[in-house]
Amino acid sequence: MVITNSNIFSESFTVLKSFLQEISELDPRNRYKTNFIHSSMPNTNSKGFNGYPFIIIRMDMGENNQSFDRDTSEKVYEILIQIYSDEATEVDSIADKIFSNFKDETKLTDFKAREISSSPLNWNMDMNGKKILFRNMGFIMKTRI
Repeated sequence: MVITNSNIFSESFTVLKSFLQEISELDPRNRYKTNFIHSSMPNTNSKGFNGYPFIIIRMDMGENNQSFDRDTSEKVYEILIQIYSDEATEVDSIADKIFSNFKDETKLTDFKAREISSSPLNWNMDMNGKKILFRNMGFIMKTRI
């Protein structure tokens, strides 16, 4: 599908999730992709939790430079990809693969202007006292719809 004004949120999320799912060997444990990429923090204490690592996609959208017909404008997406793992090497490996694929001009062609930034590797303790490492990758992407 194509991103339009009628599917601006759902399709842009689908495009980004598909981009991540198409990255070869992104999940170091080769699990089923839907259990690896989430739209919000999974319940790490539930029986259905598939373990670390996992990715969370958060997306926000705004408009700039509206045209006279009010239907066309530049859509600016602020995207946060959060990578969580109990191994630092997994976080870095996943971030490396996302970064190199993001730089590939043949991917994410729905978006015209693209920028990327990243946070340093950080850590926190989960509810069970286990050390969990994470890195945030920020993307700004634009398209005119």
